[in-house]
Amino acid sequence: MPADQAKELAEVTQIAQKSQEGLTALTKTVEGLVKKLSTTPAPGQPHPQQIFGAPWIRHGEDSMSSRGFSFSKMAGLITGACTAEDAKVELDIHSRLHNIYVKELGNAGYEYRGGGVSGVNRFLAPLATSFMQDKLVPRDFRMEMKQVVNAGVDGADPLEMASIKHKMLANQGYSTKALSWLTETLGGSLVAPPEMGELIELLRAKEALVNAGARVVPLPPQGRLKYPRQTTASTTYWIGENKTIPDSDIGTGEVTIQAKKLAVLIKAPSELIRFASPAAVALMRDDMTKSLALGLDLAGLEGAGGDTRPRGIINDPNIGTVTSGSTGANGDKVVGGDIYRMIALVEENQAEFEGWIMRPKTLYKYYQLRADAVAQGDAAGPFLFNLIREAQADTPATLAGYPVTKSTQVSQVRSKGSSTSLTYVVGGMWSDLLIGMFGAIEFAASTLSGDAFERDQTWIRGILSADVAARHSAAFSFLDNLDTTL
Repeated sequence: MPADQAKELAEVTQIAQKSQEGLTALTKTVEGLVKKLSTTPAPGQPHPQQIFGAPWIRHGEDSMSSRGFSFSKMAGLITGACTAEDAKVELDIHSRLHNIYVKELGNAGYEYRGGGVSGVNRFLAPLATSFMQDKLVPRDFRMEMKQVVNAGVDGADPLEMASIKHKMLANQGYSTKALSWLTETLGGSLVAPPEMGELIELLRAKEALVNAGARVVPLPPQGRLKYPRQTTASTTYWIGENKTIPDSDIGTGEVTIQAKKLAVLIKAPSELIRFASPAAVALMRDDMTKSLALGLDLAGLEGAGGDTRPRGIINDPNIGTVTSGSTGANGDKVVGGDIYRMIALVEENQAEFEGWIMRPKTLYKYYQLRADAVAQGDAAGPFLFNLIREAQADTPATLAGYPVTKSTQVSQVRSKGSSTSLTYVVGGMWSDLLIGMFGAIEFAASTLSGDAFERDQTWIRGILSADVAARHSAAFSFLDNLDTTL
């Protein structure tokens, strides 16, 4: 082969080798790019599939989700353990309640501003749709809230609740001097041993007013509700021919219900939340709700009244009062005839007697009363009140034919003379007692209030706005200073 042809063949062979090397390098580059498409991008960087036109992947829960309202996710939103993307149902309910109750009134004090902003987040959660006014809250929205809350209870996921709990711990932490994970009576009973059974709830008093038949009415957004009332009737006269008819007036007045604030504050230690079961979060929520309900009930019975608290029915200056048929310097005796005097007093005031509220031991003291048999005062005859009841679990206790609501909400600290352990009985037309209730409980959590930051505390607060008033004070009667030991 000539020298020039050999040189040309060598050059072609070298070019072919370089082309093969380039093809190999290109193949490796493509393979590396494909591999990168399956890796997780750095924080804040877009995914390669998004850059090259691959379908976008949704983050967070579906806005069309049919799941129910989760109070755990609500707590997570308040503390920053959940994002708005993962709690769209809860944030939607809050936003719509906020628009109805607050935004329309020009008050921006209840916005959800994202977890942990300024250490405080306020959240409106549904309390009871029956407390929401028809004109203010659309019926469809009330039905929707009822359905999502019920669905949230039925479909609660313990694993999800536990996950939110751990995120709350990681973000903020809990501690307090008011509770202790080492002391059983101050929260330590919630710290799980190797095996833990169901939570043993506190034995609480039963609500008296609602069980007796008091009417619950929703308060409007401005927190005040007025009922016009007729106080006196016109007068009729018999007159002769051509005689002047005397004038008569109709007296009027009003009953005003004004929202008063009932609050509860819980400080939970980090050990209690960290080592307890998911029931700890549910315990705090349920306990706060029950405490608010019983606090309102007690104020409706015995509240002193004023600008900051309701006036209880027994402290109404116009309520009918009955004195025991057997009085004493240090307490009055339980007498059977007083029961009928109380009924008569209500009916003499044109009202219909509907039932009683008293302590359990007071009722059973009345059941023990007996008529005289042979000598006056021997109390050996038949029982004064009929004790025969049908064998049904839901048959209510009765006294003189009217139902009795037994509750230890009725105090036994009334005083007369040297005695300070007396009690009372109140009865009347309970449907005439109004309980005005704002339709939502305000829950708020803060890590910066007081000394919470330096003590690593989170303070959880609940506020209920309500008031109690009787439409007609004379529709009730009151028997005070009873000594059930006599």
